[in-house]
Amino acid sequence: MFRFTLGSPLAEISRARYIAEVLVRNGLGFLVESLGLKRFLFPWRARSVEAGARASVLSVPQRVRLTLEQLGPTYIKLGQILSTRPDILPPAYIAELSKLLDAAPPAPTAEIVATIERELGKPLRQCYLDFSETAIASASIGQVHRARLHDGTAVVVKVQRPGVERLIEADLHLLLRQTHFLEARSATLRDYRLSEIVDEFCQALRDELDYTIEGRNAERLRAMITDEGVEIPRVYWELTTRRVITLSDLQGIKLTELERLKECGYDLHSIAERIVQVYLKQVFVYGLFHADPHPANILVCDGRIGLVDFGVVGYLTPRMREDLGDLLFALTRQDAEDMVHTVVRMGAVDRGADRDGLRREIQRLITRYYAASLESVRIADFLSDILGAAFKHRVRLPADLALLARTVVVLEGVARTLDPSFVLAGYLEPFVVQLLKERISLKHTLWEAASTLHDLEGMLRVLPRRIDLLSEQLERGEMTVGIDVRHLAQALRKLDAIGNRLSFSIVVAAIIVGSAMVLLGGERAVFRLPFTNIGLPIPQIGFIMAGLLGTWLLFSIARSKGL
Repeated sequence: MFRFTLGSPLAEISRARYIAEVLVRNGLGFLVESLGLKRFLFPWRARSVEAGARASVLSVPQRVRLTLEQLGPTYIKLGQILSTRPDILPPAYIAELSKLLDAAPPAPTAEIVATIERELGKPLRQCYLDFSETAIASASIGQVHRARLHDGTAVVVKVQRPGVERLIEADLHLLLRQTHFLEARSATLRDYRLSEIVDEFCQALRDELDYTIEGRNAERLRAMITDEGVEIPRVYWELTTRRVITLSDLQGIKLTELERLKECGYDLHSIAERIVQVYLKQVFVYGLFHADPHPANILVCDGRIGLVDFGVVGYLTPRMREDLGDLLFALTRQDAEDMVHTVVRMGAVDRGADRDGLRREIQRLITRYYAASLESVRIADFLSDILGAAFKHRVRLPADLALLARTVVVLEGVARTLDPSFVLAGYLEPFVVQLLKERISLKHTLWEAASTLHDLEGMLRVLPRRIDLLSEQLERGEMTVGIDVRHLAQALRKLDAIGNRLSFSIVVAAIIVGSAMVLLGGERAVFRLPFTNIGLPIPQIGFIMAGLLGTWLLFSIARSKGL
């Protein structure tokens, strides 16, 4: 349950109460009980925790989606991430969470203007020649307004909603507190490192709150993508801060406006092809990709593809891109051993990782995709299966790889919205083939050889010094060998318990023998208290103590199944 000290921020406590109220209102009172949130409810609401569940006519997954929408940006983002994790949630929850929409009523114009002037440090009229008071888009974190610079350039201004950062920080603190509470009481959650997953989510959400990061992401992609058919807005840094960002205005039709696209004469299948090729090139050629391909973030600008909203960007190192190509190539060859080797190489393997179990799981996946051509495989399903198998067997893959899986899931959905018969994998094969060609190319081979020689040169440089040091230690008799034996601590604890029981038995036996010897002393066996006529029968007391201690020892041995 949540634990607050007297020094906890009042915002966190009031937020906990609000979360409990929303859960009750949506018929999720059982979560209020299990999460320990009941203490934050007013007494008359705490007594009606079950009333909400009886009044609700929605299914539990529907109630969860509705609750996340009402709780605001933190929980909407969390739900959107969970909607791409079929390895964690059942299909019914995945289907409902996929419907989550990050939308909110626009904030009052006066508050938005006050935020802009406070962030930029000057009146609005000195910043923009014209500023539209009507928001063209409004989400839970920020909203977008059109404006015009003093030189006549059309721009869009994205402004963070007042108070949203404070609200999100309170939510994140609550999530982290609850995560540590659950991990402390569940070995399974500790093994899966739940706190690390939540930490990654918290960091990603905090990055979205900083618009300067979004600006740098947009500039990196703009500088990297040289394709004339792709439009990425320019960032005006003199009018950009942590809570305000000014970008050039891309004039186009959003993918959400399908009928308008048809009216303008666009072929939806061709648009789907173009978008998929743009994203696959970002992933496999540049290694830097726009990780939020939502239909509202993709525009058709006079035949060119425009991308907006760069709050979430993924990065794949050259090694990760090669591994991804190896993984897909191993699938086409039905090579389970190679797939397991690649998955393990891509991630961090815990001590408790079950490689044999992972191998069996991969073999099961290969059987599912057996004899399937790459064109017929749904890449979103394949990546979800791989991530699920790795998570199940405690292989922690990089966060950017999970972000790529989410991007592919959304991208495939966007392409199928434009053309239901669209097959993403058919456009993936040329990029995989190109990766494999690069792997076996003379240039790549020479580069790998040079890298190996460089590492070997460094090792040869320090090797003579290490050998001299070892020989000197041997000559002086100072050389020590450290041995790391698995479960050594557990074995030492057992030896310690054996020694304690043996010592306890010797003490009991000594009391019995001593009492018997004192008893043979006759009158001397009675100890008389000074200045009184009270005598204590020392032998009898010794026998009683020995009997009690011996019984307790036998009971403890029997309880530990040591007999």
